[in-house]
Amino acid sequence: MLGHGFLTEPVVERLLHALPPETPIWTYGRNPDVLAELQRLGSQPAASPADLAARSEYLLVLLENLDELEAHLGGPSGLRAGVHRSKLLVVGGISAPDDLRQLAGDLLEKTAGLLRVVDAPLSGTQAAAAHGELAIAVGAAPGLYRDALPVLELLGNCVRVGGVGSAQIANACEQYVIAATAMALGEAAVIAERAGLDLAQVLQSWELSLAGSQVLVAARGKLLNRDFEPDLPAGAALAPLEVATQQAWRTGTSARLLANVRELFQLLDRAGMSSHDLAATYQYLAAQHPERREAQG
Repeated sequence: MLGHGFLTEPVVERLLHALPPETPIWTYGRNPDVLAELQRLGSQPAASPADLAARSEYLLVLLENLDELEAHLGGPSGLRAGVHRSKLLVVGGISAPDDLRQLAGDLLEKTAGLLRVVDAPLSGTQAAAAHGELAIAVGAAPGLYRDALPVLELLGNCVRVGGVGSAQIANACEQYVIAATAMALGEAAVIAERAGLDLAQVLQSWELSLAGSQVLVAARGKLLNRDFEPDLPAGAALAPLEVATQQAWRTGTSARLLANVRELFQLLDRAGMSSHDLAATYQYLAAQHPERREAQG
């Protein structure tokens, strides 16, 4: 495991429980607090990216972007220096599809075909990761997909959607749907509550209708308890929304709703709420124009 993304801890915990006890899990990253927690869970620390690669057959990367990954690749202590036999490098985070394709080709060439890249952005909450219930779109050739499945299937449900880069597009569009749903849910909840309705009753009625969704189920308790500790941070939507926007432009798609959702999440980020749960879209929207609520009541 290379990285420190918000899913790192539950993913490591899941693998420690799901893999045979004799299977070591090595970890490396630049966040000492995350590394200390991973070691407490039972992982073993690697001395460098090269040491991590040398000890591992299967490298799962959970970094913020490809720039962070590339910073770990070169030099005598870099990841490439530890590649002496065939290995899989599974990119579980978000990246621009073309950049990932370029990186996959470069790594294959510079390691004489030993380091093969699988595109598999992990999607879901921390609770889903801990229970092996993530949704994982995978971009890889069929044979490489089969090689990656033994570990990925421990983390969730996998679907191959094409070659490297294709999973990034599928995931970005999926995250767009989730982000739009969360924003609509937040707006609708604020409207209903300001109209004097009991939010618990309203949410229950929505769950029984076509508006019912996993997003609603995950947000219900947080909305009612005003508890926005992150299970899926709102800021996690920013990078996928950028990828979706780029793909809309490339494909000549007039994605007006996407533009609005992206802008709203950028505003939420500027308000310092990226680390809050995705359900905090309600919290952000409820703080807008409070004078109208006061005038109403």
